Amino acid sequence: MLLAGALSAVAPAWSQDEYKASAIPEPLKVKAHAVVRRSETVYTVKSLGEAVEQTHTIITILDKEGDSHASLRVPYDKLSKVNEIEGVLYDAAGKLIKKLRKNEIVDYSAMDDATLYSDNRMKIAQFPNQRSYPYTVEFTVEQTSRNLMFYPQWAPQADEYLSVEQASFLVDMPKGQALRYKEYNVANPAKIDDQGDRTRYQWSVTNLLPVEEEPFSPDARAFLPMVLTAPTELEVQGYEGKLQTWEDIGRFYYRLNKDRDVIPDELRQQIIQLTASEQTTAGKVAKVYAFLQNQTRYVSVQLGIGGWQTIEAGKVAANKYGDCKALSNYAKAMLKAIHIPAYETIIRAGKQTADIHTDFPGFQFNHVILCVPDGRDTLWLECTSQHNPFGYMGTFTGGRHALLVLPDGGKLVMTPTYKAADNVQHRHIRITLMEDGEAKAEVSSAYTGIQQESYFEAMNYMSQADQRSWVIKRVQIPAFELENYAFKAEPKRIPVVHEKLSLHVRRWGNPSGTRLFVPLNLMSHLPAVTPMDKPRKFALMLGREYEFEDADTITYQLPKGYVPEFMLEPLAIESKFGRYAVAATVKGETLVYTRKVTMHSGRYPAAAYTEWVDFRKKIARADRAQMVFIKK
Repeated sequence: MLLAGALSAVAPAWSQDEYKASAIPEPLKVKAHAVVRRSETVYTVKSLGEAVEQTHTIITILDKEGDSHASLRVPYDKLSKVNEIEGVLYDAAGKLIKKLRKNEIVDYSAMDDATLYSDNRMKIAQFPNQRSYPYTVEFTVEQTSRNLMFYPQWAPQADEYLSVEQASFLVDMPKGQALRYKEYNVANPAKIDDQGDRTRYQWSVTNLLPVEEEPFSPDARAFLPMVLTAPTELEVQGYEGKLQTWEDIGRFYYRLNKDRDVIPDELRQQIIQLTASEQTTAGKVAKVYAFLQNQTRYVSVQLGIGGWQTIEAGKVAANKYGDCKALSNYAKAMLKAIHIPAYETIIRAGKQTADIHTDFPGFQFNHVILCVPDGRDTLWLECTSQHNPFGYMGTFTGGRHALLVLPDGGKLVMTPTYKAADNVQHRHIRITLMEDGEAKAEVSSAYTGIQQESYFEAMNYMSQADQRSWVIKRVQIPAFELENYAFKAEPKRIPVVHEKLSLHVRRWGNPSGTRLFVPLNLMSHLPAVTPMDKPRKFALMLGREYEFEDADTITYQLPKGYVPEFMLEPLAIESKFGRYAVAATVKGETLVYTRKVTMHSGRYPAAAYTEWVDFRKKIARADRAQMVFIKK
């Protein structure tokens, strides 16, 4: 009854006729797979340490692609409780088909294979896919939380091809306990009103048409409605703190993990002896980092203040494993033994993960790394990997904001950003071309920075059989045999992986009478980009993977007696997105083809997409260039 009462204060109950799919306004059905008929979220803060969240959602599924909306996942842990879950299924006419029974709501551990200990669990309410469309599902949920580090994020239109008939979000706060919030793409700002000893903040949206993501779109916050909320102060398991600034966030995290960096004296002496011969800070840190990688392994441990409090360094020393918090804290403790200060840094990690909202302080992070100041330099350590090169952040944690945790508070910093000159592919190929078009190719490539990451992972995490299959898939040549391959890594601050391939390429040249047609670019191709068939709405976003440089030199040994019918004219293509240049020279029976591409990441206005398509089209055409040779 608590749930029904709270939600009825937001919107009145629906009549049975309103569940009919035919009641959906026609514009909301166009290009939609599902329609949110009604979504209500009420978040009631009881105190600094407790809140209740209640949600009521009615969604009509229009076709098979919308079936994923017929399920509900509710995570919880020892600091939260799921008080109630209900699920109801209706047919197209709004007639009730089924109510989920309690034993049909699955409850399971949310541990993954890398997690050793976790109190995270998940309840799943799900209806089977229906034979006919449309159909409607209704879910109601009530949860109580005693970890208010995280207030809700409201995203009423959280998926592509999803329209919204009506949605509302209400945050009910005790008077004197302020709410922080940040609005994105919300037409109407919050309505704020005082009711007795409570203050209510309310948002609503209606008739949102479905959104189609465009190629190279920015993060969803750029175009979807969203409201972030956060406390100004909180209490969790006896820890109290203010959370209004980044300094406050860092100070609270520091207090959660203070005095957990003590290691056994035997280990302290071992670290002193291990680093005694090193004369520089970087040298000493590198020795400790190698020790960490050799002696420990990563295991996720989701315990302690919602997974934010680390295991003590002494336990890591004894058990030889830990999660990102524990291993970073352990490395810090070992460095402390040799009087080198180091600081945990909390970050939002992930290769395709958007940066945090820097103008909205809060716990927006999912990972911990270690920062070691070294004069004018800064050393960054990824402590969870047994293979990661010393000081390299890469696409997982590089080029984004992070919170440096200092004793007197947090400080936003940027992790290393890798420029095109750091992310290089240098490739030299020697090809012996036969008169019948068959070819032997010896390929020598060096990949640096971001470009070496996939090769580094293949080296360290794949079997030889899987490596071979992976190499074959990456060599985009129509018909070839991989005769041999080899990798060699240079684990530097900007790491390098060397690759050598021996290839037998069938009919690379195409003989026709006395002519031999020879494609010039053996392995490095940039495909064209699909043009849009309607005006673009959103900005063009080229992520960090578009910050690179490729330089190829291919030397062909031609069959005896062949001369070029015409020469390839040098070509250079300039654009705001980068530069492309190719050239070819022939001397005797030797053809040398050179190709260089430099690309730059960045955010560009929507109107620039046409120029991007044209740039890529020109490159794709140039990459298909060939020369014709005639037998004398």
